Amino acid sequence: MNSRGSFSSHYQSQKRYRETRTAERYETSENVNPNGNIVSAFSSLDGTNYARLHALKNNVYNFPFNQSATLTFTHIQPDPYAPGSQLCVTVPLPQFLSVTALLSPYSGTISNLASACKMKRDHYFELVKWHCRVAVEDFLLRSLWKGLREYHRSGNIQLLKPSQHVLPRSSVAITTDAIQIFLRVKLPGQGRRIDSQACLRILTKELQPAIQHKVCVLDECEVQRHVTSVLDQVWLREQLQPNDLVAFVRDGAVLPRAAGDSDLPMDNAVLFKSPHSLNRVFKLPFSGTSITGMGLPKGITLITGGGFHGKSTLLRSLELGVYNHLPDDGRTFVVIDPTGVKIRAEDRRSIQGVDISPFINNLPFKKDTTAFTTDDASGSTSQAANIIEALEFGCTAILLDEDTSATNFMYRDTLMQKLVPRELEPITPFVETVRGLFTQHSVSTIMVVGGSGQYLSRADLVLMMNSYTISDVTSKAKELAAAEEQLHVEKEKSKSDEQDIKEEMPCGSRSYVESAPLIKIPLKRHLDYGGTFNWTWNKNGRDFVKISGTGMNIIRVDDETIHLDLVEQLVEEGQVNAIAQCLALLRDDGAATTEEVQSRPAKSYPGQGRSNNNRDDQLTSRWCYPSLIDSFLTFQPGDYSHLSQLVFHCESRLRQAALECQTKSCYLPRGFTTLPRVFEIGAALNRLRTLSTYRR
Repeated sequence: MNSRGSFSSHYQSQKRYRETRTAERYETSENVNPNGNIVSAFSSLDGTNYARLHALKNNVYNFPFNQSATLTFTHIQPDPYAPGSQLCVTVPLPQFLSVTALLSPYSGTISNLASACKMKRDHYFELVKWHCRVAVEDFLLRSLWKGLREYHRSGNIQLLKPSQHVLPRSSVAITTDAIQIFLRVKLPGQGRRIDSQACLRILTKELQPAIQHKVCVLDECEVQRHVTSVLDQVWLREQLQPNDLVAFVRDGAVLPRAAGDSDLPMDNAVLFKSPHSLNRVFKLPFSGTSITGMGLPKGITLITGGGFHGKSTLLRSLELGVYNHLPDDGRTFVVIDPTGVKIRAEDRRSIQGVDISPFINNLPFKKDTTAFTTDDASGSTSQAANIIEALEFGCTAILLDEDTSATNFMYRDTLMQKLVPRELEPITPFVETVRGLFTQHSVSTIMVVGGSGQYLSRADLVLMMNSYTISDVTSKAKELAAAEEQLHVEKEKSKSDEQDIKEEMPCGSRSYVESAPLIKIPLKRHLDYGGTFNWTWNKNGRDFVKISGTGMNIIRVDDETIHLDLVEQLVEEGQVNAIAQCLALLRDDGAATTEEVQSRPAKSYPGQGRSNNNRDDQLTSRWCYPSLIDSFLTFQPGDYSHLSQLVFHCESRLRQAALECQTKSCYLPRGFTTLPRVFEIGAALNRLRTLSTYRR
């Protein structure tokens, strides 16, 4: 076995050496004009050895339609059957598309907003510029996709596909005077020979017209509308905190989607209309229009109603409110606290060293729940771990749906308490802790319930969905809960005195005004770097392993697979690719990263604390994308665990590298990453089955 591995390593080394020498030889070829027309460059190579394509690398070529539109190959595939060649298309930036020009009408507005949030105008302006830039890059990417759908026939062009959300991506970048587009093109051949005609057909008949008609020609009004919508959504989300809201849903929103496999809005859907008691009005500063909608206050909110009446649809729209939406998505101005995390049961997931004792204790055989570890979690233990892990990264809003929750974790009725005494039940139902999470830790909960009334007495707000129409039924729910409690008291009066009644009262019947049990959020986990990654070192004679994202729900760490199917707030493949880069950074640079985290003052971490200085520090780097959640985190600097500090550090490094944090173990072509939140990065790390942690 060892000799086979040694032979394989030697063979791979020799193969890389030969490929490098071949590439170097042809890169210096004098037969290819290093700067010129792309047509003449390919025509001169027709029918020659495929390796001669390396002569095109890093040279700048013009498109026939415009001498200012250029193409540069940054990587050439070694043969026709390998992954596509990487290229960068550069076109001049129209004057109206510059960030300065787009924001010039809002100069006074930006100054007023900076004063309102007590930030320096220059720093606030930089933050607005970044959001504007993200919006413009998003618009350009979507325009190019429209062009490729019209002209692309061969299937040889690969470009990051955007979702219905406006997110920072690496596929399009605007500079002071140019638009850069990063993509892959699979260059065909005839056997091992260059097929110039087929290559030019892709570049000049498919890619070129898409660039020419969809990127170089833009509707200025549509661009401005897109940018204004994004800036207003960012502003609206920032208004949740000072208005003591956890979420807002605009009147007229289209929440249902076209199909189960589509994120497009449904035609002829019932438009959302806010209950009068929850109606809020906001004047959007960039568009100048006023919108009305439902403001959900901080606390415990229940969404109830009959089956198929829209409860889960509303919750799904809220959980995706952490992202900005397209102007025509239907969910525009449906926003939520950016630290909101959707929680669900996740049977069979791996849990490593998580303190789930606030929810589960006294397991059989004295299994420790203060550092709970399992490779095959149950529904209740997985849901408890998911909550603790989210809180570890600063989550202040939890979203749950009883359909995807563990029943024994959520409820425990009177009869079951009598049959199974409390001292024999390890699980403390969430109904007993949900109030304490809010009163003691300011963690709000939005929950879909329809099968039990045990949460009614705990709730601050109860909403009912009826045929996708929402109403506030809090008063009625409280009356019913109080009547049920009184009935229970009267039934038990003959058996015990009032104190005994309170002790035996079922968890669903206790009044919400009673003091909740003390809940301590444990944040003591440290990453055991050696225990987590030592198995990957010197494997088959290499000092790296392959870490890559696959689709929307899988990350591969060598032969280990991380399943992200049930991490429901991931919306793009690019986010999975970016998370893979973060895990590779931890693996390849983990020791140095740990030392840096331990030596750097905690207050300098992105997102920690609430001071304006922390936020200003993030904008000092020209290429640093703004954090998606920093201004909403409420933890103090010392409250973060070592593991969460590492994840924050990786997310910061990713932003500083313009979403291109490449290492030996994860080399992705530029243009295929999307910015994730720290919660999803942490979720992937926590699901790595070789993860090892310890407590101090």
